[in-house]
Amino acid sequence: MGPGEGFTLHKGEMTFLDRCGVCKDKAGMLITMLRAAGFESYPAMTMAGSRIDYIPADQFNHSVTVVKTHDGKYKMLDPTWVPFLRELWSSAEQQQGYVMGVPEGADLLYTPVSDAANHYLRITGTSELKSDGSLEGDLIVTAEGQSDGAIRCNFTGSAKSDWKSNIEKELLRIAPQAQLLALDYGKDPYDYMAGPILLKIKYRIPDYAVVTADQIVFTPFVASNLFRGAQGQLSFNTTLKDRKYSFTDRCSRLVELKETVKLPVGFRFDRGKINMHSSDAAVSSDGKLVQQGQNLEFTFKGQYNKRIYEARDWEPFRLAVDNQNFFALNPVVLIKQ
Repeated sequence: MGPGEGFTLHKGEMTFLDRCGVCKDKAGMLITMLRAAGFESYPAMTMAGSRIDYIPADQFNHSVTVVKTHDGKYKMLDPTWVPFLRELWSSAEQQQGYVMGVPEGADLLYTPVSDAANHYLRITGTSELKSDGSLEGDLIVTAEGQSDGAIRCNFTGSAKSDWKSNIEKELLRIAPQAQLLALDYGKDPYDYMAGPILLKIKYRIPDYAVVTADQIVFTPFVASNLFRGAQGQLSFNTTLKDRKYSFTDRCSRLVELKETVKLPVGFRFDRGKINMHSSDAAVSSDGKLVQQGQNLEFTFKGQYNKRIYEARDWEPFRLAVDNQNFFALNPVVLIKQ
């Protein structure tokens, strides 16, 4: 559309007529609607996925919207990235530079860190391991914020006829012989006001464990890095010992995993108890495996408090990831009493 098109905000009438556009057209359309509703609203520019250096240059690839609230402060809104999320500003854009196009002028600012608890992923399981190696159990999966979006896209990102198979594929990724017996996703996944996503899953896995005359070897199902796509920390290669530069995850995140496994009569956990712990302001983790009576209890909590980490944060970050992967990669050995 001519010189400057990449920077030109079009009037609402034009976007209504075209019925299409890129981020700046969506931002402009939101400004039009907010102003029509009586709000004071303006455009802003940012660099999605990368930093903005403090020099006057073209460092922007994304247009968003700001609206003035009753206390005179500006609130960030992103009509491009927040559809299918329970947020009005995508926390995948936290710690990100931006410049507001307001009448009084504005300097380079940065979006704040979003608390890890705003993006929790919780997977709770109860299961029974049979003496023939089969595993039967139930899972409850719930998530909020960016984690909610990652789980919810199994539904909102595909045809309704594929919803069940999408969840089944997640089980099959861990165990190719897994059987999805029942799936309850509660309220309509498109109803974002109904609360965080909540899945209830019932499954059975024949021949899940390796069974010998005096041992049973298996991994607690919840410890097997289920719903890996919602856990950006698991995509990092933690064999790298040192980093010289900062690194970026998808979002801050809280991961809470728990499973109670009923063990076959006459078998016990050979190690009795395992603890994996790390503590740092940037990232912390706490995991445990312990036998209590005839049950094996697994718990893990990983708290990732940033999106953009400094090089010095690498050691606690990789330690927390390694602690989670320890339970996924080191099977439990049960010995016959």
